Amino acid sequence: MLGIVLCGGQSLRMGSDKGLLKHQNKLWVQVAADKLASLNLPVKFSVNPSQQEVYAAYLGKGQLIIDDTLLGVRGPLLGVLSAHLSNPEEDLFLLACDMLLMEIRLIEKLINLFEPDDNFEAYIFSKDGQQEPLCGLYKAKGLKKIVQLLQTDALAKHSMKYVLSNLKVCEAALEKQDYRCFGNFNSQEEINE
Repeated sequence: MLGIVLCGGQSLRMGSDKGLLKHQNKLWVQVAADKLASLNLPVKFSVNPSQQEVYAAYLGKGQLIIDDTLLGVRGPLLGVLSAHLSNPEEDLFLLACDMLLMEIRLIEKLINLFEPDDNFEAYIFSKDGQQEPLCGLYKAKGLKKIVQLLQTDALAKHSMKYVLSNLKVCEAALEKQDYRCFGNFNSQEEINE
């Protein structure tokens, strides 16, 4: 299993690259990576082509997975499929870099649900019945299925929630006190709050 920190977003509302912002003297990308690494997952960083040079300076080029823009999708799905295609046999644990309040125990809970030989293709949390796709475990076999749908023009939407609707998903319901862990920060105002 490979940990993937998703940092390829445009950060338009934030006004600067979220992954390179600092929280307690660490870059947001490093905060996320440290959480995954604490559970003994090797970690790579999903970035878009325009971020490649700057992120390589911070993290090293070998740690980066660059979005394959020829896939014809955008958003988090582009990062996920690019990571899958560069590591096709690996199950991926995804964590968005802007989920600063995510707790290691929740990541560990999903990993503990994981069974290599069961029928599930993804493991995620749900909050009030809504799936939380950007902190989740995606099996290689499920991602292969999504790539096939994309290649045959059968992937009607490119959202992560639509992707999940095409997979066999194990959902863990979140306790109310853990809802805050799934907040993502998109603007300076949200950080200040």
